[in-house]
Amino acid sequence: MPHTIRNAFDKHLTVEALLEAHERASKTKRYSREVLKFEVDLETNIVNLYKKLKNGTYKMGKYRTFKIYEPKERIIRALPYVDRIVHQWYIHEFIKPYIVPRFINDSYACIEGRGTHKAVDRAQEYMQKMKNKYGAYYIVKCDIKGFFYNIDKDVLYNILNKFIKDEKLLDLTYEFIYNDGEEVGLPIGNYTSQFFANIYMNELDHYVKEKLHIKYYVRYMDGATV
Repeated sequence: MPHTIRNAFDKHLTVEALLEAHERASKTKRYSREVLKFEVDLETNIVNLYKKLKNGTYKMGKYRTFKIYEPKERIIRALPYVDRIVHQWYIHEFIKPYIVPRFINDSYACIEGRGTHKAVDRAQEYMQKMKNKYGAYYIVKCDIKGFFYNIDKDVLYNILNKFIKDEKLLDLTYEFIYNDGEEVGLPIGNYTSQFFANIYMNELDHYVKEKLHIKYYVRYMDGATV
């Protein structure tokens, strides 16, 4: 696996790739007004998006803000549909193949083939090993309060800058992180936010495993069990 992403933006930017991103983005919203409106002139809209990304004129649209109350009260910020296509393309073409494989095996959120149940199974496996080895043992369960709202954007951008050496891709990454006008935090509701949060916490994961040498450690999003 390459240590950094180089000369990849134009290679992965194709009309076909954007159409596939549209299919993924619309999967659960196929009959929403926004998606239907986009699909009325699908070919033209995709080509126009392709051109904007190609010549560097693409800018994200304005957020629509609303609240949800389950499982707890949260402020959700939703982008126009066309931006969700770009997020799908970005994550599928760059983050999943290049950066997700660098996550530790005991990171479980937003990763294909893992998830909540696998995280629970792993934690129980570690608990059994500790019981067999030591008899009595302690568990430390941690959670970061207001995690998404307090992510340091500069720290996140510098982490991504270690992996991304493609100028166009880095410019797009900057747009994703800083576009909302807030000094700190990531919008809950963006597809990119899920993965950026994992990339942010991946630094902690490697520190815990490789520097502190804590073997029995499991993380799901911003919570960890040691």
